[in-house]
Amino acid sequence: MLTASAAPSRFAIVGTAGHIDHGKSTLVKALTGTDPDRLPEERARGMTIDLGFAHLDLPGLRLAIVDVPGHERFVRTMVAGASGIDLAMLVVAADDGVMPQTLEHMDILDRLGVHHGVIVVSKADAVSSERLAEVAAAAKIAAQRTPLSDWPVVSVSATRGDRLDELRATLKRIAEGLPERADSRLFRLAIDRVFTVRGRGTVVTGSVMHGRVAPGDLLELLPRGLRCRAREVQTHGDLAAEVAAGQRVAVNLTGVERQQIERGDELATPGALVPTRYVDVRLHVGVRRAEPLRSHRRVRVCLGTREEMAVAVCLESDEIAPGASAFVQLRLARPVVAAYGQRMIIREENASGTVGGAVVVRAATSRLGPKPSIVETMRSMESSDPLVRLDTVLRQTGLSLPSPLRLASLTGLEPRAVEAHLETLRCDGRLLVVDGTEVPAAAIDDLCGRGLAHLERNHRRVPQAPGLLADRFIGWLDRRSSPAIARAALARLRTRGDVVVRGPFVALARFRPALAPEDERILQRVVDELADAGLDPPEFERLTVVAGLTPARTAALREWARSEPEIVQVSSHTFAHRSAAERVRQVVRELGGGGRRFRLADVRDALSLSRRCVLPWLEYLDRTGFTRRVGDERVLTEKAL
Repeated sequence: MLTASAAPSRFAIVGTAGHIDHGKSTLVKALTGTDPDRLPEERARGMTIDLGFAHLDLPGLRLAIVDVPGHERFVRTMVAGASGIDLAMLVVAADDGVMPQTLEHMDILDRLGVHHGVIVVSKADAVSSERLAEVAAAAKIAAQRTPLSDWPVVSVSATRGDRLDELRATLKRIAEGLPERADSRLFRLAIDRVFTVRGRGTVVTGSVMHGRVAPGDLLELLPRGLRCRAREVQTHGDLAAEVAAGQRVAVNLTGVERQQIERGDELATPGALVPTRYVDVRLHVGVRRAEPLRSHRRVRVCLGTREEMAVAVCLESDEIAPGASAFVQLRLARPVVAAYGQRMIIREENASGTVGGAVVVRAATSRLGPKPSIVETMRSMESSDPLVRLDTVLRQTGLSLPSPLRLASLTGLEPRAVEAHLETLRCDGRLLVVDGTEVPAAAIDDLCGRGLAHLERNHRRVPQAPGLLADRFIGWLDRRSSPAIARAALARLRTRGDVVVRGPFVALARFRPALAPEDERILQRVVDELADAGLDPPEFERLTVVAGLTPARTAALREWARSEPEIVQVSSHTFAHRSAAERVRQVVRELGGGGRRFRLADVRDALSLSRRCVLPWLEYLDRTGFTRRVGDERVLTEKAL
């Protein structure tokens, strides 16, 4: 156990990679003194078949080492071990040289984003110096056109200890040069082992991918969605007050049983991740693959420490050529959890080889097909501008604003950055407050668009009706949102001029009821009479054209007038021609220009009308949001400017 004075200030996780029997486990034991082959079968066969673990303490630095199997039958286990590592030791035996699994592991490291490490030529004592140089050169050639091409090469003998100090120094230099990890509030741990300790209960282990964990923390076991707590936290056998990203950890859990957990599950901050069977990715097909990846091909998805079967649906074309990349939806057999930017490996259905790698663009989506709009959305999600990604996510999340933690996992941002960007969206009007709750403006706009389509269908179904009853329209919106959001959507539609409310009806602003020829003639006579009346129209029932009509006919004519674009309703009993309303607005705009306040008498004098005529006009302007009353005076609103 480390003393306080010797406690490391930095941590990193190192993973091994390379062909079977190239000496990875022997090298780890020589470096650390710990045999990573923990299973009796592994020691008997001299072959790693599951993950092994050790650690190497260097001045100011602790390296956790994950030893992975090299046999092609255990590539899924190799990927599980490589997920979450910071740097790698790619081991190539001097006697064998570069082998098929060497190349596959190179591709896997590249696709997992493990771009820091060292190429170790092992068994240096078994060959001549010429052969050693030949193998080192071959390894560098194999790594060309990948980030591994810049890795240093160190030749060692694990059995004799030759140049192990140089390898330790190289690992230290690389680890100390790694970029600092962000101090994330989002904790994630991909579980690679689960077991029970007598007297303690359930224990899980894994590499901390993000954030921190401490005893007492509330956690969520995913994809099952079970809540649990961390009772104790250990790292390499030592109890710890806290363990952060870049460290191996064992967490003693309360609230869940051993049989409820399996390798591939994750522990995370509650509410940050949502299980899904649909993940949208950019999939890169390996350049070494002999044939293209065709759409709807069954594949194996290695994500974190989990492997699941999936169908790969190409969203841009019918296939992806070797060396190319495109957007793909992975339709998984079972739910998984994923976050924006997370990397994964895609393997053949029969596990015979690696198809390529993928990067999560949209996690937890719905079943999609190849549509241009979907591809455009995914391109927006690849933007380097965090505001573009956040705005794109908000357009897809509906009327409920996700928490900053959830938005962080969907956008690749830290929760603090999400909160800062949300403030920008509030200032831009892309976040609205409705009844005390924040709602994405894009979601309300989407509801408005669906509402307009609903009105359009209603107008086609009953073209003679003046519109849809407002209560019914609000109810339709309410069933797809909430009462407050329904009212906000209708107000937004009216403000934009998309719809009009005429009495008890709502209609598209451009809509006119389909009338019989005789009814059209009667309505046109109303329009003409109001045009002649100018600024002082009579009450509706006193119009000449109304005289002699039955009460039912008069009521119908009133509703048609409400729908007529050339007519405005000034008060409950009075209608006027549109030109008269525009004349009143023009005069009032001149009186109230420059923020000036004006009175009824000012309008009366400007229009040369009586108080009786002017008052309904001013109330009409107040009601339509053109003016606002302040005591006995009025001012223009923004709508009037």
